[in-house]
Amino acid sequence: MRSLRATLATHSKIVVDLVFPPLCLICGKRMQDEAYLCKNCLDGFVLRENPVDKFSISGEVYITTTWALFDFDANFQSLIHHLKYSRKRKPIIRTLDYYESQIMDLILHPTYDYVVPVPLHPRKQRERGYNQTQVVCEWFAPRMKAQLGGHLVVRTTYTRSQTKLNALEREKNVQKAFKYSGKAELAGASILIIDDVLTTGATSNALAHELLNNGAGGVDLITLSSPA
Repeated sequence: MRSLRATLATHSKIVVDLVFPPLCLICGKRMQDEAYLCKNCLDGFVLRENPVDKFSISGEVYITTTWALFDFDANFQSLIHHLKYSRKRKPIIRTLDYYESQIMDLILHPTYDYVVPVPLHPRKQRERGYNQTQVVCEWFAPRMKAQLGGHLVVRTTYTRSQTKLNALEREKNVQKAFKYSGKAELAGASILIIDDVLTTGATSNALAHELLNNGAGGVDLITLSSPA
């Protein structure tokens, strides 16, 4: 019976897609053999060739190497907005899959002990429904031969949105916002932080500082994009 239901569901989807072809999330174009994003929009994303060379913060930078993968143009900004606020995970995963070989060549196939999402405060996670950076971590972790490290650090402060803050305000906003959970030994661990957008780097830098203060051997950062 289950097999019959699955077959009927598959055929129903085929019929619906033929009558009402899915639309590209970015441009709204009708698609036939594509999923979530059309090839034209996928090809339009610009993958950055070099690591980020500086942060816009006043103090010490605790992250060794940072990659902001894609240009923060209007289309990619829309993609992140859908990931962050509409819980649409599959379009960003399709994008990462599409550019996988280039991404891995860009970051030189390093391996890490843990891949860590920038944690949300529990209140904010309840409001949003999920942590969008966890989705990206789950894509990177097996490719880095790393464990997921979402349990390593908690966000103890409900910080106001960074969107309209200047660089100094962003730094103050995230000071002491993170706390090591003590749920795993960090001595000498190599850690990759994952975030969605790099603006000043204040949030990821504060997280890296907490990890290093509790024994991590080194911290790198990958973000999906950066307006800088």
